[in-house]
Amino acid sequence: MKHVITLVSSALCVLFTSVTATPVLMRDTFEAGDPISEEEFSNAVSSKSAEFDLNSIDFIPWDKQHPELLEGDVMLTAKKNAIVNARGYWPNGIIPYVISADYTAAQRQIIAFAMNEYHNKTCLRFVPRSGESDYIRIKKSGQGCWSYVGRIGGGQDVSLDDGCVSSRAPGVVIHELMHSVGFWHEHMRPDRDTYVKINLTNVRRQYRSNFNKLSTTQVTTLGLSYDYGSVMHYPKGAFGIDPSVAVIKALIGNPVIGQKAAFSELDVMKLNKLYNCAAKC
Repeated sequence: MKHVITLVSSALCVLFTSVTATPVLMRDTFEAGDPISEEEFSNAVSSKSAEFDLNSIDFIPWDKQHPELLEGDVMLTAKKNAIVNARGYWPNGIIPYVISADYTAAQRQIIAFAMNEYHNKTCLRFVPRSGESDYIRIKKSGQGCWSYVGRIGGGQDVSLDDGCVSSRAPGVVIHELMHSVGFWHEHMRPDRDTYVKINLTNVRRQYRSNFNKLSTTQVTTLGLSYDYGSVMHYPKGAFGIDPSVAVIKALIGNPVIGQKAAFSELDVMKLNKLYNCAAKC
């Protein structure tokens, strides 16, 4: 595995199927719950015990996601410019958070697993907010799975509805948190056409812009190669009209494209390089 990517440019994908439905916009009724406890971190599911189903993509249907998302699960800033405004790193790799009281004990275990992956494999730390002005707010928005990219300033939401928090696919939580620390989807890399072919004829017209690339002036690949197996990569059938026809086809070998179980080796390399973890840990 030698494929990795970018800060304001990394990679990935949350895996949902497409169903005709009207997004329901919900009023914000956020109530903070207790931070994840040490006991919950200790009892969090592990990559060995979680019931991964790498082929299932039946989480939040794309059409039930928030209607103003970019790339399917990236929330835009007030200026609606995800590139210019999604540039921020979290100082010293510390991400203060608050978490909604709406999550069940089982769901908190999945979120604890995702945070543990960052804590165990990188120098990034999710810490309970203690008055910091910049922080993430983990909540059920009623609008699917999504996040802003990078630190945008103030309190920023990470939406993890019921379908986003599953023992079958804890990588979905990892994915959204990876957006929040500064990474884009892998398929957005400027060099992606060397590695994959996108079959837009099998994508509904309203979703075709989700496969646009970013330029080298907008993102950096961190000097790491493309990662078919990144938790930030779209699955081969993302946004597909006909599920039997691949939307994303690998041009090198026959790799599994995208997954939602845990970090790939390159995901970890990306995070550690972006946040200079070798020098901190």
